[in-house]
Amino acid sequence: MNNLIVTGNLGKDPELKFTPEGKGVASFSLAVGQRIKAEGVWIDGPAMWFQVKLFGTQAEKCIDRLRKGDTVSVSGRIAEDHWMTKEGGPASSLVIYVNDYHKVERAAKTDQESLAPELKGKDAGVPF
Repeated sequence: MNNLIVTGNLGKDPELKFTPEGKGVASFSLAVGQRIKAEGVWIDGPAMWFQVKLFGTQAEKCIDRLRKGDTVSVSGRIAEDHWMTKEGGPASSLVIYVNDYHKVERAAKTDQESLAPELKGKDAGVPF
């Protein structure tokens, strides 16, 4: 079974094109980051880039819902796309053909003390 689920940030606004039959095809780039621990500190590691393609109604709706920088979770089939560059050399990219997606809303940043001032300096019996 070929199914991948990833969450990342849009690298550009979705672009919508239509097939000769009138079927919508939307595409955008998706950066999927990773956190790595270096010398005891968590830092952002390099991003892996995917091309994402949606079809039909999903394609047409995502144009109004998604923008560059949005966090989105996508699931679908992954494939490798190959082509020749303008210079005549081979190139490739990973493409996710989407079955389902949803925009991930970011929570507002809050002061930890305002969330639970009574727990300040205490472990409050947390078992982990």
